[in-house]
This record gives sequence, C-alpha cells and structure tokens, in this order.
Amino acid sequence: MHHIESYQRPAFLKDHPPILVRMILASTGSEEVYLAGTVLGRDAEGKLAPWTASSAGVEGILVEDVTVPASGGATADVYVHASVVAQELIFADGVSAADEQTALAALRAKGIFA
Repeated sequence: MHHIESYQRPAFLKDHPPILVRMILASTGSEEVYLAGTVLGRDAEGKLAPWTASSAGVEGILVEDVTVPASGGATADVYVHASVVAQELIFADGVSAADEQTALAALRAKGIFA
C-alpha cells in the first residue's frame, strides 16, 4: 500500500472574483513541487518560478499545486487579479519579511490585493 501525505490547503482567496491565466513554470533541473498560493515571479531570463528578491518581477499567485519535472516545465493556472489573505501566501525560502512587503506592493500594482 502506498502512503500519500496530505495537507490542508490554506484559504488564501477572499470573496472578490479572481482572474487566472495559464502560464508555464520553468524546470530547474530537478523535480519541484509548488503549492497553491505560491507567489510567482520571472527571473532575468523571463522564466516563471517562485518569486525571490532577485526576481525581475512578480507575475501572480499559483492557483493549484503543481509538480514541475526536472526538464520541460509544467503548465499551471496563475491568478493575475484577485483579493487574497497575505498571511496565507507562500514565499520561496529565504525571502525576508521586508522582501514579502515588496512583493505584496508589486502584486497590488498588478491587481492582486492583499
């Protein structure tokens, strides 16, 4: 029998109707699992991945859990307009509280309100 771990998805959306767009998450050379609510950005090469302070810009928030294979990327739905609970968003490891505030301001400029 296989053991499947589970978790409770955080309720990060508020009641405003969201708008989502399908985007391609870049492969990193190893399989990665990104959870719904992850803040996404683009690097200097334009590749979509979890947002970090060194990202070129913020793109949106991941709609659903996605497994990105070691090569080839993965298609995912991304919220580009929504009202969210900031405390429930997921940031990449190493993102400081000040960097989170920077990302939240950039999300607001794109139409994602926390």
